[in-house]
Amino acid sequence: ICSCTDGVVSCTSDTACCLYVDDSGNTARAMVGMSYYDGCNNCVCGGMGSAGCTRMFCVSKCNYKNWDMVRGWAAQGDGIHVYDEKAGCPKICSCTNRGVIDCHDQDGVDNCIYN
Repeated sequence: ICSCTDGVVSCTSDTACCLYVDDSGNTARAMVGMSYYDGCNNCVCGGMGSAGCTRMFCVSKCNYKNWDMVRGWAAQGDGIHVYDEKAGCPKICSCTNRGVIDCHDQDGVDNCIYN
């Protein structure tokens, strides 16, 4: 069984899994042999938790890390929970029509949810 606490994934011994961002923006788990969709690619969770995915790059989507620091893809116009590694904090952002993440609020301020 795997869990994620403060962005750190830990599994019981002899348990492998692949973490991905589901269509709700939440961290989901696929066990070895299970198929999943990461928002851009079809993937299969391989041994030791390594993912084998189609190698598409979705130019019309935004690639990001969610608050658990798991990589995902968001469609244009989606509101997403992003972990900003440079600022070291979580933010609520959107995926623009150019496939770029925008974390500014209505006043143009780029704010962390908390520090």
